[in-house]
Amino acid sequence: MGIDINNQGLYLNDAIKKILEEIDTLIVNNEILHKEEINLDEALGKVSMEEILSEEDIPGYRSSVMDGYALGESTKGNKWKIVGESFPGKPFNELLKKGEAVTISTGSFVPDNCFYVIPQEQVSLELLNGNEYILKKEKSFNNSWIREKNDQVFKGEILIKKGVKITPGILSKLASCGIKTIKVSKISKLGLLITGDELIKSGTARKKGEIWESNSILIKSISKNLGFEINEIHIEKDNYQNIKNSLRNISEFNDVVISVGGISVGKKDFLKDIINEIGEIKFWKLFLKPGKPFAFGLINKKIPYFGLPGNPVSAAITFIQLVWPALQKLEGITNIEFPLRIKVKLNSDLKRRKGRPELLRGKLIVNEEGELIADISEEQSSSKISSISNSDLLIEIPSEIDFCQKGNLLWAQLLKNNFL
Repeated sequence: MGIDINNQGLYLNDAIKKILEEIDTLIVNNEILHKEEINLDEALGKVSMEEILSEEDIPGYRSSVMDGYALGESTKGNKWKIVGESFPGKPFNELLKKGEAVTISTGSFVPDNCFYVIPQEQVSLELLNGNEYILKKEKSFNNSWIREKNDQVFKGEILIKKGVKITPGILSKLASCGIKTIKVSKISKLGLLITGDELIKSGTARKKGEIWESNSILIKSISKNLGFEINEIHIEKDNYQNIKNSLRNISEFNDVVISVGGISVGKKDFLKDIINEIGEIKFWKLFLKPGKPFAFGLINKKIPYFGLPGNPVSAAITFIQLVWPALQKLEGITNIEFPLRIKVKLNSDLKRRKGRPELLRGKLIVNEEGELIADISEEQSSSKISSISNSDLLIEIPSEIDFCQKGNLLWAQLLKNNFL
């Protein structure tokens, strides 16, 4: 949809697209996206910067599916003499002669000229002249019970692609193929700036007009939940030069700069002008509620900058919607993850004024029929963090909707377990 005709800002999807395109350009120009080679036991949650192929078949030998007996060529009477054992790590390496068998356990090496394993419950044992024999109870074989040598992984198989986040399952597969190290992207260092004359440190004595600063721990915690770490935090009063100095310091030692507050149109909202002085604002304002005063730009032509609104709910929502996808792109992730969207039924009528698209906070309820129900929270103020800390849904309301009837279906984003 592009920029709103009244210059009210970018639609959310257009803003996301713009940010990701700018970061793609930085990556192509080799301004960002650094890599390192690390051991597998350090790689969980990192992003692969290489495609790895298996150099051999795994396990590399035929193995038994069952506990039982590996059989050589049969003789009359379906009787086999037990001549040895094949267990994990202690294979029977000889060829079986006609009428011979070896005791075998699940996963163990099957002799090269053996084409059947018979489960132990399908045979009876017989002792004859000091030798142990097995007698097959059934006339025919209904299964070979043998896994082929490439049953787990075949030679040349792709074990992991470039741009994939490394999970426990991927680590296990790599280790099972003899891989010891992997090239991954270095996680971006994030610098955070909080601004406001009214802000004081939490726990200190408070004067009239002051509030305890909480946005730093909010953004730091959301970042950590999503696998990123805030490397440095600056808290500044609304002073142009001090804020500019902080931004320069943060951008010198970090890969990404995030600010909270000071990005709107107030007398002491200096950040837009400062960024244009030391870099460039790429866009300013979102056509979204909450989250209108948001900015994205570059510092020194190569450091991504995200200016979040000062209200905590708006800061949290814009971080999740816009900063998180960008951080994934900066890590080299190919398939960017977004909040999981589900269809929900409204449990009450919704009335509102047409205008900006809105992300309403709500609770998810599963009724007796298994339907997903959205209970819209009464409190929707962007200044009250309880409106989001007590919610597990962001209900998407398109700009053209001013009324939605109880029972109607709407899209919603799941919040809990991932973000807040």
